[in-house]
Amino acid sequence: MQSFNWTQFLASTLSVMLLLLGAWWWVKRNKNLGPLGQSERRIQVLEALPLSLKHKMVLIQVDGQMVLASVSPGEVKTLHAWTQGADHVA
Repeated sequence: MQSFNWTQFLASTLSVMLLLLGAWWWVKRNKNLGPLGQSERRIQVLEALPLSLKHKMVLIQVDGQMVLASVSPGEVKTLHAWTQGADHVA
């Protein structure tokens, strides 16, 4: 009769748990690769330009409209909005 090897049991259990944790992390990180990929989303952040540690400018596309916004911890301000196909000169 063989004795139960607790070291092997714990190592196997820990290995399986680490593999599950790694798979969960990968799925959370790559959730945009699914059926609703990045190109099919209605709202996309195209660019973000940091202005300081707490402030940045963000270019957002919503359907066919582009929005330039200023983002800070306390507020979000729309700086300019235009349709994507329009030739716009400020």
